[in-house]
Amino acid sequence: MRDMTARDRRWTGTARVLLRTRRARRRRDAGAALRALARGGRTAIGLRLRGQRVLLVLDPELAGQLLSGHAASTVKGPALRHTTAMLGDGLLTSEGAAHDRARRLVAPAFSPRRLDGYVSVFARCARECAAGWADGEHRDIHADMAALTLRAAGQALLGTDLTTQAPRVRAGLEAALADFAAAGGSAVSGPGTAWLSAGRGRSRRTGQAGAGGESAREAVHRLVDDIIEQRRTAPAGDRADVLSALLAASLEPGGLTAREVHDHVMTLLLAGHETTASTLTWALYLLGRCPMAQRRVQAEADTIDGRELSAGDLPALPFTRAVITEAIRLYPPAWIIGRTVTAGLDLGGWHLPPGSAAAVSPLLLHRDPRWYPDPDRFDPGRWLGNRPALPRHAYLPFGTGPRACIGEQFAWSESVTVLATLTRSWSFRTDPGLQPALSYQVTLRPAAGMPMTVHARAELWKADGGYPDAG
Repeated sequence: MRDMTARDRRWTGTARVLLRTRRARRRRDAGAALRALARGGRTAIGLRLRGQRVLLVLDPELAGQLLSGHAASTVKGPALRHTTAMLGDGLLTSEGAAHDRARRLVAPAFSPRRLDGYVSVFARCARECAAGWADGEHRDIHADMAALTLRAAGQALLGTDLTTQAPRVRAGLEAALADFAAAGGSAVSGPGTAWLSAGRGRSRRTGQAGAGGESAREAVHRLVDDIIEQRRTAPAGDRADVLSALLAASLEPGGLTAREVHDHVMTLLLAGHETTASTLTWALYLLGRCPMAQRRVQAEADTIDGRELSAGDLPALPFTRAVITEAIRLYPPAWIIGRTVTAGLDLGGWHLPPGSAAAVSPLLLHRDPRWYPDPDRFDPGRWLGNRPALPRHAYLPFGTGPRACIGEQFAWSESVTVLATLTRSWSFRTDPGLQPALSYQVTLRPAAGMPMTVHARAELWKADGGYPDAG
């Protein structure tokens, strides 16, 4: 009994949690709250919040055990399931056998052969996005990247141009994010965890019906249904997009149902473009503050000799990929990964009964000085050359195990292609003194846009023979 009592005392109660996070909660900063709780911890921090146990995992090996080794004993957190009104039972929200079957059937849509074909789509969308920019113009780069990645997702996933539908789709995404925030706003929502919804810039409720009586959610669902129906009634074979692969999977015995095709398209369209938009926004923000790194990315892009990037060019852009890798390290879109325990398990000496919650935060892992020297510094070079080997799962931007992001390689290809394409023709300056507030929702993104100045490289060469100093 004495042993059990000692183990129980390791769990930090609600009063102490509130005390340790009081400053972060006043600032509505969920990331700061996590850092305050993790301070002094090495492997995990146990929280007992109004009757619920929450284990915050800090060790890469334990993170792998939770997300991979114990995957059969856990399900995704409750807040994420509140997005089913928007995303249905797609890969992001489904569980168990349904998830495994769906993943197997969707996987061909992300085969290496198809990914190679998407690179030209990414490059073309990047060029078209920047075509309307003017030298010296002040722009919201987050809005630009959201429009760009939505257009790329429309063409690569659905084989259609969503430019005119972008406001509808973005409104639907904001509605889903509002649902997530209302449900607690974190991957480990539950009794006593409302402090994790402290992200600034919480999305407004955009799901209500507009003047025509149709909500933002309904409008996006109808748009996706119309696109799928058009493809079913006028098939044109494999158009080398993801929808073609999904429709092919629906024709197989035991294949995807019409509802499943719809839900997977919704998930891939909304979740896919949002995460990459955030990644590109943070990468450009960081380059805008580091002119030396920006010039090196541009020098790599210049080696393509004026032609459009192809899949074969991506291995020749190691520094560009390192910039993306470092941007994701510092600002991981999936900033926290939560699980609800369905069967009691032991993790690193902590016992988690059914109903407990556990979470891994890439935001914490990626800035842990045990794995990353000078962890808050932007240093793409840490990913090049003979760097010390990281513990497995110390870098975890796409999750791991059976629920790891199926679109990981799609995201890498898109991010590197877009960054190289944009920097071939443009330089970016981050506004001096800008310290963007963060919004901690399904993804980690700027709370109020990302104001930056864009410069046409040809004009800069004419003016002063170089690139602007970001300060």
